[in-house]
Amino acid sequence: MMEIIGLYEDHPIMERLRRREDPFKVLVRTIISQRTRDTLTYRVSERFFERFRTPEDVVQASLSELEEVLRGAGLYRQKARWIKACCERIVEDGLDLGEVVRRPIEEARRVLLELPGVGPKTADVVLLFAGGHDLCPVDVHVRRIARRLGLTESRDYERVQRAVHAAVPEGKRGKAHLALIQFGRDVCRSRPRCEECPVRDRCPTGGGESG
Repeated sequence: MMEIIGLYEDHPIMERLRRREDPFKVLVRTIISQRTRDTLTYRVSERFFERFRTPEDVVQASLSELEEVLRGAGLYRQKARWIKACCERIVEDGLDLGEVVRRPIEEARRVLLELPGVGPKTADVVLLFAGGHDLCPVDVHVRRIARRLGLTESRDYERVQRAVHAAVPEGKRGKAHLALIQFGRDVCRSRPRCEECPVRDRCPTGGGESG
């Protein structure tokens, strides 16, 4: 794990950790990204934020307006309902997302998970990129690589995250998230390029010995 992180220490993807992102934008963009390719997520998100800059803007919009802006993303009609319900809760409860993400991690995570449409991954992405909390959100790349490296046999979000956190020291877990995403795009794909893998000799899936 640490060798994979080291491979991407200077990669442009790590720029995301050098700035604090707007929690509302991270929240909405992460919901949009579900079952949607990165290029489409970027395009649809840009279109969304040109129209809606705050939760209040979303609350005032009709569901059909949201659907039109989100068209192109996977499950866009369902995502329109999630985002609208989420923003309605934020406005009704008077939540300041910027203040929420500065709270202790477990408290902030609990508040985020109470929002409609927000699951563990979405909450953790917001905590990492908007709150600066050092954790590793689990996406398809993180789960796939953790299983292939023998860190866990589980597909459960919490168990995979615990396994990654156990293998990565504090202060490196946000980097692990980004490094594993890029490694999953470059090498350890759904059809892995094991012949190109720099840790193949230590990977139980790639032919090396576990441990």
